[in-house]
Amino acid sequence: MAKVSRKQILQDFRSRSLLESTRRLIAAEGFDAVTMARVAEEAGITKGAIYLYFRNKDQMILAAVEEIAAEMVRGIERRVDVRAEPWDRLCQLIRAQLAIMEENKELLRTLLLDRRLMKGGSRSAAARRLLKYRQKHEADIRAVLEKGVRRKLFHSVEAERAAFYINEMTISTAQRRLLALTRSSLEQETQGLIRFVGLLLRNKNFNKGH
Repeated sequence: MAKVSRKQILQDFRSRSLLESTRRLIAAEGFDAVTMARVAEEAGITKGAIYLYFRNKDQMILAAVEEIAAEMVRGIERRVDVRAEPWDRLCQLIRAQLAIMEENKELLRTLLLDRRLMKGGSRSAAARRLLKYRQKHEADIRAVLEKGVRRKLFHSVEAERAAFYINEMTISTAQRRLLALTRSSLEQETQGLIRFVGLLLRNKNFNKGH
């Protein structure tokens, strides 16, 4: 294994410090609060040095948001038992996604309400970079649905389309909480969504302990 130099370690640390500072500013004040000067000050480096890592503000914001998306997908995967039965695993995916979004609610409030990174639609470079994390998560849902259908545990569905719908319902459930449109607890919202998905899939085990 190649030895990592002290210079590379320092560069990685500074880059992560800049991304973390960017993340905090987005969560606290929104995209418009992010400037090269403020991020440099937050991270404890000079404004001139920040250009060694990022060409401009937009590149820095995109890198920060992409890192957040990657962390969220990894966080969901860590909470799911890949050996679980299809319905149990689907419930774990829904629970994990809602829990992760709840933990990052201040940041996600900005990302969900201010969609400037998706400007230009799915063909833009920024959108393509971010959509791959969504596609990875939906692929996990699709695999569970396909297994459940094969084993006749679920009603026959077009798995790719159904995975998209389930992901959208989960995001909308989280967004409902972010906008304070419900007084229900996270657990109540999660249970409600799981029951609804179970009914859609006509799953005979949907009301067992989830």
